[in-house]
Amino acid sequence: MTSASRRSVSSSTNSRALAMGLKILQCLGGESRSMSLSELAALANLGRPSALRLLRTLENLGYVSRDVGKGYRLEVGGSVAGMQGDLSALRRLANHFCRELQSKCGETVTLARLLDDHIRVVDVFESPHHIKMSNTVGRILQPYASSLGKAIAAFQDEAVTQTLLDVYGVYRLTKHTLVDQLAIQNEFATVREQGYAEDREETVDGGYCIGFPISNEGRVSAAISISSPKFRVTPEVTERLTNLLREAAGEITAELEGSAPKGHTKTG
Repeated sequence: MTSASRRSVSSSTNSRALAMGLKILQCLGGESRSMSLSELAALANLGRPSALRLLRTLENLGYVSRDVGKGYRLEVGGSVAGMQGDLSALRRLANHFCRELQSKCGETVTLARLLDDHIRVVDVFESPHHIKMSNTVGRILQPYASSLGKAIAAFQDEAVTQTLLDVYGVYRLTKHTLVDQLAIQNEFATVREQGYAEDREETVDGGYCIGFPISNEGRVSAAISISSPKFRVTPEVTERLTNLLREAAGEITAELEGSAPKGHTKTG
């Protein structure tokens, strides 16, 4: 199977899993009682093993909970609306800093957000250069290869990180892509230690990208990156881009933290 075919199959599988997960949430949302695995599998037209995998993912992400009778119940009513509100706030607060960063570095600046069980590009500020690294709003990112994906995935709970990897799938994009589970976990540890992530031709040959995490209420929920063709990147440029990104990510985090409702307890 070609790389393009694998990507097509993975995308189709991920879309179906997301649709089935939303269907299960709708089923639970329409009931005031908990529902059994068998009931949910029948309503979603799924086999019990498939339904169980989806429910475990939703449980790990905090969307459903299990009661003492092992029935499932919706845990966060209105979560989709809340998530959309958070996303709008992120884009609004980050816009100025992203534009300023793009102006300073001259390269493409991208903003990404953790959404449910995947990481998605939510804003792109393109480089004015004729030869550049581009991105697309709405693109789902590799949690193990892209700098934005790694900058978010590395700081999640173990269960959430594994869900991100399971939902996207792990496959080779270039000869530099890490596909071994141990290598990926070691890379996440490096990201946590240095505080940011790099994509060294791991998603696109000839591309280089640095991504910094953005926190809200003490949790990493987004990331910002600078992408450049590798031929324009020198050690001096890397140091400058890293410093610019660190400052921008810190300013966006400060804005988000400052916009949190007063009296809200922040958790680590």
